[in-house]
Amino acid sequence: MPAGHLHLPKRFPFEPGLPDPSRTPEILQFKVWLLGISPLVWRRVQVRASMTLRELHGVIQVAMGWEGIHLFQFTLRARRFGSRELAARTPDVPLSELRLRSGTRFRYEYDLNVSWEHEVRLGSRHQAAPHKSYPICLDGD
Repeated sequence: MPAGHLHLPKRFPFEPGLPDPSRTPEILQFKVWLLGISPLVWRRVQVRASMTLRELHGVIQVAMGWEGIHLFQFTLRARRFGSRELAARTPDVPLSELRLRSGTRFRYEYDLNVSWEHEVRLGSRHQAAPHKSYPICLDGD
């Protein structure tokens, strides 16, 4: 070996034959609850961090049983993202770009005439489970 060169053994960041964790999608777990209604109505969902706010809107629509025919907006750190008619920012921003931390809360409003307000809270972040499909609704009441 020439002087000045080190020979380091090859290292694998993961065991051969197992999925590369650096390529495993990050999953965000949110709790969504409807405000101002009793009894409490809530859902716990898991989505990929690469999902956009527009796609999260779709997940919430399905999880909460809404029809998806009204205007919507998310309010996060005094910025509004939502339907074009509301002059809000585009909701086509990936969740991963919003720099959400565990415990971050934001608003989701649907049907602004009736104003169904939801609070959305990021509970945890983890790597996708192998052979599991996302998004998924884990729980609710």
